[in-house]
Amino acid sequence: MFSENEPKRVLQFSLGLLVFQAIFAVLLYMGVVKIQKEIQTEQQQKRMEAEIAQLKEYSDYLDKNEDELRNFKHDYQDILNGLRISAEEGNIKAVVQQLAKYTDSQVDDKSLRKYQDVNHIHIDELKSIAITKLAKLYNEQFPYSFGCNVEIYRIPQSVNILDIVRIIGITFNNAIEESRKFSDKSNAKVDAMYYQEDGNFEFKIRNKIVNDTKLSTNILSKEGYSTKKNHAGIGLANIKRIESKYEECMLINYGIEDGWFTFDLEIMPDNENMEEE
Repeated sequence: MFSENEPKRVLQFSLGLLVFQAIFAVLLYMGVVKIQKEIQTEQQQKRMEAEIAQLKEYSDYLDKNEDELRNFKHDYQDILNGLRISAEEGNIKAVVQQLAKYTDSQVDDKSLRKYQDVNHIHIDELKSIAITKLAKLYNEQFPYSFGCNVEIYRIPQSVNILDIVRIIGITFNNAIEESRKFSDKSNAKVDAMYYQEDGNFEFKIRNKIVNDTKLSTNILSKEGYSTKKNHAGIGLANIKRIESKYEECMLINYGIEDGWFTFDLEIMPDNENMEEE
């Protein structure tokens, strides 16, 4: 027979077991969170180290090509003087061929285009994301171009710079992922540019796509939609959420046409900033 205290002991044991399980679950959760944070910190550290390495490479690239171009410019006048007699005698074709041959042998045209126009960007965040993504395109040997033919010292304060960087990063990543689908890398192509006029800041990027599917912008930006296999498809959806925070000063257009995916971003100063300027 059970004693009168038996149910009480069973209840106490059950409650103690529940408390123990609750404490164990909390400790387990805290442990998982700690591990996730450590993993994220490690990943962030690796990304930071990679970006620092790319920025150092860019600095070395500038130093190296500045010296090369300075020496090339110094020698070019002597070369022209040496070819002047041939030119005066009417042998223009031979002169042009000699100049072209010498230029090709002295200047690595592909290397010079690697970070073309990045020196016109004077905002660290915008320069850093451009260098990082152009280096990736260059290293993976995808054909690409980048342009920034105006000096950019400031952008509208109406949008958080980190949101702009995030949008630029997402679109570059999408372009790189799509380029990887081409069996022949030479068939891929990515074109991007920064531009500024009347206080506005513009970013444009386009990339060739493997399948010229006729998709609406609503489908492209839908949460979970992706043309990539095993991909979450959250990039353009994230961009749409960012855009919703800046309805009065951010314009975004994108779509697919004639084998290209095109993305345009424009940031406009708000009325207060325009009045201050």
